[in-house]
Amino acid sequence: MAVTETNTLAQMEAQAQETQNKAERIAVIDFKMVTFSLAGKDYAIDIMQVKEIAKAGRFTYVPNTSPFVLGVYNLRGDIIPIIDLRIFFNIPTKAREDDALESMIIIHVEEQTFGIVVDGIDKVVGISKSSIQPPHPIFGDINIKYIHGVVENQGRLYIILDVTRIFGSRTRQVEAEKEAIEEAVIQPPLKEKEKKSRDELDISFISDTLAALAKFHVSQINQDWVAARYREWRDSRSAGDVQLRSEEDARQYLSTFPSPETGTIWSDSFSSKFASMLPQNQAKQINVWNIGCGKGEETYSLAVLLKERYPNARIRIYANDSDLLAISNAPMLSVPESRISSLYKPYLVQGTGGSWTFNQTIRDMILFEYHDCTNQNSIPNIDLIVARDVISYLNPKQQAALLADFSEKIKDNGIIVLGQNEAMPRNSGWSRIVHDGLTAFSKE
Repeated sequence: MAVTETNTLAQMEAQAQETQNKAERIAVIDFKMVTFSLAGKDYAIDIMQVKEIAKAGRFTYVPNTSPFVLGVYNLRGDIIPIIDLRIFFNIPTKAREDDALESMIIIHVEEQTFGIVVDGIDKVVGISKSSIQPPHPIFGDINIKYIHGVVENQGRLYIILDVTRIFGSRTRQVEAEKEAIEEAVIQPPLKEKEKKSRDELDISFISDTLAALAKFHVSQINQDWVAARYREWRDSRSAGDVQLRSEEDARQYLSTFPSPETGTIWSDSFSSKFASMLPQNQAKQINVWNIGCGKGEETYSLAVLLKERYPNARIRIYANDSDLLAISNAPMLSVPESRISSLYKPYLVQGTGGSWTFNQTIRDMILFEYHDCTNQNSIPNIDLIVARDVISYLNPKQQAALLADFSEKIKDNGIIVLGQNEAMPRNSGWSRIVHDGLTAFSKE
């Protein structure tokens, strides 16, 4: 009997302590979230990333965008993309009417503003950060990578979304990146002879600093350029002043890295060089993967030269970018007068405002999609991959994974075009093709 009483007393004391601990956690409110519903489940977003909430409808339709982009909306003079989270997460939803008012949360992520449409907006809830539990797949209808955590409050279970991971242009995980660099997945330690051949350059501090300040990762993809650029950098600086101390220093160091005609409609001469590098291809269907397409200048340039190069083929360009604002605006790209040449003229139409845009034939060739290339996708086998100046901004683990994806998806007669200062790793099963100053790679 005494043992039973002792056990009961211990249990009561433990319950009392647990009750006190819960009360203390509840008493500290250091996290506020805006709660809303999707398909009957409760979700939330950190209030610090919410700009405002609104009711809106009649969004301006943008053709050839991903299904989850409802259009753009004029928010007091600012044109912002409107994203339907239900479609983004593949949650079944009823067809919307054009004039229907939608519950909308305006969020701010990485200096960009988005409107997200949800089923209904509930309220602001204050909780303790310590009460947030790690995510688990059973808690939602969405991919676990988009969940920051889950928390119970007043009998309701809220799934807290990680909007930075959903809408950010690049997930910033500095510790993971450092670990990946240390593991040297892409770049093995240099052999002694290789060190001597590079004038015994010790540029490890440059590698670390570029990763921290510019998210640029030195690997076999770009190490030759980094070493050559270091010599230029060293010779242009005062004695001993070679350190990169700020983001501005990193930008200057990387100023010669971008490929020619980046961020603009390609010139006729560059398009001609690019087209001459492409192999003969009699296939009726030609698939192209354009990674890091940005606002679409490179993609439209590709579409025109491919139409010229393979006039009898049906061409499909899968244009991806993880910058949601850029990819949302890509279908609306207008061509400046200075870039209208004999190559592009047959494929352009002039709008009522005088601006020039590509015609429907070219637009139908392109599928602009919001996609992070470090994640898996359903793109079919590919004839041409264009990923200029993209891989260097992934950490080594991501670089290795993407190259493996390239190897799996590229056809035997397909080619890959990287940035002018990037190259496939040595002895990795890729042959270099050099033509008229441009370089591509094919399977050995």
